[in-house]
Amino acid sequence: MATEEQKKVRQLRLFNDIIFGFAKGLYDLFGDSALATVDTIGEDILEEMEHELGLEIHGEDPQDILTEIERLLVDEYGLCTKATLQMHPETHEIDMICENCLLTKATRDLTEAGVPPYTCVPMMMASAALHKRLGRKAKLVKVEQDIENRTCDVDFKLLN
Repeated sequence: MATEEQKKVRQLRLFNDIIFGFAKGLYDLFGDSALATVDTIGEDILEEMEHELGLEIHGEDPQDILTEIERLLVDEYGLCTKATLQMHPETHEIDMICENCLLTKATRDLTEAGVPPYTCVPMMMASAALHKRLGRKAKLVKVEQDIENRTCDVDFKLLN
C-alpha cells in the first residue's frame, strides 16, 4: 500500500496529466480560440479568492494586487514555494517567476507539444485580477522553464 507521500506524488502527476490532456485536446480542436478559456477560468479563480480569501481589487494599485496574488499562490494555495510578479507600467508587461510550481509538468508537456501553456494558474489569476481592475485583457508573451532549478518565468502583456 502506498504511503501518504507517494499518494500525493501520484495525485499531482495525475492532475498534471489531466490538465495537459484537456488543454492539448482543446487546443487541437479549436486552435488559438482555446486560449479564450483563460479568461473564464481566471475569473472563476478570482471570484473564489475575493469571497473566500478577502482579495480586494477595486481601488487597489495594480502592483499591490500582484503582490497579494504572490502571497495567495504561496501561502493560501501552496501552488508554488515562491512567486514574484512584477508589473512594468512603461511597457504594460507583467513578469512572473514561480519556483516549484505544482503544474510544472503540465506546462512543460504543453510547451513540448507546441501548445501555448495557457493553463498557467498564476498567469490566469494575475490576468483576471488586472483585467477586472484595469479593464484590459492580457496576452501570453513567453514561458521559459528551468527544469533543473524548478523555476518558471512567465511574461504576459496587457492589451489596450
